Amino acid sequence: MNLKQLCFKTLFVLILFLGTNATMAQKITGTVVDEEKNPLEFVSVALLMPQDSTLVKYTSTDKNGKYELNGVRDNTYLFQIYFMTYQANQRTLVVKGEDIDLGITELEREVNQLDEVVVKTVIPITIKQDTMAFNANAFKVRQDDNVEDLVRKLPGVEIGTDGTVSAQGEEVNKILVDGKEFFTNDPTIALKNLNADAVKSVQIIDEESDEARTTGIKDGEKTKIINLVLKEGKKSGYFGKVGAGYGTNDRYTSNLDVNRFTKKTQTAIFGSLNNINNTGATVFRRDGSRNNSNSGLLTTGTAGANFNYEIAKDYDFNIDYNYGYSDSEEEERTNRTEFTNDSQFSTEEEKRNENTSNNHNVNFSLRNRSKEGTYMEFRGNFKNDRREAMGSNSKMFFDEDGNEDTSSDRNTSSDDLRNNGSLRFSMNKKLNESGRNFRLRAGMSFQDFNDMNFQRSLNMYELSDPANSYEEDEVTTRDEERDGLDYNMSFRWMEPLVQHHLISFETSVNNENDTEDVDQRRTVNDVEENPFIYYLDHDKQVYLNQLGYVFSKNKIQVYVSAGWETMKQNLDVDNVRNVIDRTYDNFLPRVTANYEWKKGKRLRLRYNKSTTLPNANQVSPVINDFNPLRIFQGNTELTPEISNNYNLMYYNWDFKRASNFFGFINYSTTSNAIVNSTSIDENYVSYNTFENFGDRSNLRARISMQNKFKGTGIRYSIGISGNIDDYTTIINDEASETKTRGSGFNLSFSNDNKNKLDVVVGARIDINKTTYSINDDERDFFQQNYYTKFDWDITPSLNLNTQFDYNLYTDNQFDSQDVPIWNVGVEYAFLNGKRGNLKLQVFDILDENIGIVRTSSANYFEETFQKNLGTYAMLSFTYNLKPPQGKSSKRDQGRGRWRRH
Repeated sequence: MNLKQLCFKTLFVLILFLGTNATMAQKITGTVVDEEKNPLEFVSVALLMPQDSTLVKYTSTDKNGKYELNGVRDNTYLFQIYFMTYQANQRTLVVKGEDIDLGITELEREVNQLDEVVVKTVIPITIKQDTMAFNANAFKVRQDDNVEDLVRKLPGVEIGTDGTVSAQGEEVNKILVDGKEFFTNDPTIALKNLNADAVKSVQIIDEESDEARTTGIKDGEKTKIINLVLKEGKKSGYFGKVGAGYGTNDRYTSNLDVNRFTKKTQTAIFGSLNNINNTGATVFRRDGSRNNSNSGLLTTGTAGANFNYEIAKDYDFNIDYNYGYSDSEEEERTNRTEFTNDSQFSTEEEKRNENTSNNHNVNFSLRNRSKEGTYMEFRGNFKNDRREAMGSNSKMFFDEDGNEDTSSDRNTSSDDLRNNGSLRFSMNKKLNESGRNFRLRAGMSFQDFNDMNFQRSLNMYELSDPANSYEEDEVTTRDEERDGLDYNMSFRWMEPLVQHHLISFETSVNNENDTEDVDQRRTVNDVEENPFIYYLDHDKQVYLNQLGYVFSKNKIQVYVSAGWETMKQNLDVDNVRNVIDRTYDNFLPRVTANYEWKKGKRLRLRYNKSTTLPNANQVSPVINDFNPLRIFQGNTELTPEISNNYNLMYYNWDFKRASNFFGFINYSTTSNAIVNSTSIDENYVSYNTFENFGDRSNLRARISMQNKFKGTGIRYSIGISGNIDDYTTIINDEASETKTRGSGFNLSFSNDNKNKLDVVVGARIDINKTTYSINDDERDFFQQNYYTKFDWDITPSLNLNTQFDYNLYTDNQFDSQDVPIWNVGVEYAFLNGKRGNLKLQVFDILDENIGIVRTSSANYFEETFQKNLGTYAMLSFTYNLKPPQGKSSKRDQGRGRWRRH
């Protein structure tokens, strides 16, 4: 049996295993009304296990007050009906061999009654306005679990392989702790470091914009956020965990997380050190993006602290600091096929790089929402990033007949020091009850980059013709200083006309200034060239005045505006002023419409016209030939791009079935597009610049749906996506039209109740086709990914988990590749209160994990293989620190109230 057969048989067995959960299942139905016999919608209906109040199934009532729980297996349960401001109704329910109709349940208003009794139960889910709250006690987590493990169990919440969190089909942009910011720019820290045992409830919130909350005028703009509400006992005292592990091949890991909270303050400290490619934070990317690549050998160390002080209710100050250290070793092998309008050649390249970085990140915020009708926010951040790198690169060029024609061996080193930061201020003020309001925003940012680069390059040309072959031995140093200072300011006034109708006027200015100071020195075959020294000063300003009409009602919001934009661009080089000195005027319309006809159901339409000035690199007339095989020069004649963007989004969250449907389509077209222009000479040296040429278009669409099979305990997730890209490049003075067509499909199945067993099986398929007008070649790429996850709490102390991934790469330009990856882990909880956790894990058991990246561009397609960690085993131990002492409130104990009948 080969690995592919094993993968499919494993998937089949697990699907059958999931299916067994649906056998002998019953359904429970009924209706909920209030004391006036009116049906109640969005009432939480739940089944819980009586032993520990963990959630088994839940739903909510529809507009007629009806509910239906499907796939209920025979057992004895706690049955609970709960609605905010009403008394909880609960009873013991025995399910045995037949469906149950509970008829009409009448909820009574919650009032203080002497005959009330306190019942030890958990209200698992509450629905209120734009917030859906899950009681953490209703989901079984292990003592060592972090918040990420808890969040994965929540219905409608998914965490991607890159750490992206989506809830009810939408991406989560912010994670709060007790309503306060926690490591502002990196939500992964809260997920991966906070202990799940500290969380009382997880709130999923459709948060309205700051302006809408301040003025009371809905704008249809909502952001999905998660708020972690801590247990009462954790709000005053300390908690956290410490752990370490060691494995084969000298692999190691360690982590520390300590939290100290009071009524007014939140203090958190975390740290980690490992050499298993686990960053645990985003501080290692200069652009702030997530880095979850498993390629290369990566050693990282992180340390950070977060402090939040509540000055008054809804008036908070937050500051956090992150330190990141990384040492990476990467080895790559790349095969590329490249073509022009009249020729085709190939390259083989091997790279070795070692990079070390030390960076410091500071973020702070001051938010004041304590006064009704006023919102003030002040934010800032600063980053210091020091990186040292050394690399070697060996590249061979082959002509159409497969003969080696050019070779290049390069050794490089760099020492970069980069500082950047920003300050932002905003204020919204409501002036009267009819809707008059204003908004003021201002901000500035800076960057200060000092890069020192060295390279030695041995290039050999015309190797296929020995009589004319020659070589160049180049040694180049390049010291580069780049500074930037940007500022922006805007003011908007909104004036009511009649009820629900307003007029808006906004004016803004944005200024960006960038300077570049370069000193480059080179010797070629021991002959020193004249130094290449220049100074560049690039400045651009954008002035925009907009007049808009606003219609805002509970369900519908419409915004239509017309703007007049003036753009100015200036470039000076070596004190030669006005190399570029141009002004552009543009008319910019914009339309936004939102329709939310029911809680959880939204439709949004957007259109806007925008312009983009060419950046400093694109207009710089200075030649950058640090890499002698890839030479760049800007074009001072470039003018702005003009884009029209259309977006349609539909969102539907079904509270009754915990299911969602999300779809969007985005189309953009750009005229006067700034395109790459490349010329390749007979020695394969490419000369690159930019031109305004033709149009560019992009179409993106995606549909995703999560639901469960009626009458079963199986949940499924489906996603379909597609993209169409048409763009032009210029290759050897001839326009080349590139068309890319891509589509993706993913399907997964999982069990609904994950308290003891978490099983996931799924597949993802991606198809890509790229065609080129200057070449008859086309590239067809087909990637398949099949995966399984099995996580079983054998006993309250013993857990077994395993994951299996099978990746298959098929490409008409390269050989097929398959990559099976199998990981297994066993965990045991012990010591007093199960505060100790011993874990044995084996990664990449089959030792088949290789990184494969396949890409295509305007005039090439390539395949890259990356070195990875390989097989290793690790034994680790984690200890949960002493929890705070003191009494817990009844609410913390998960107690609800209901009246004695």
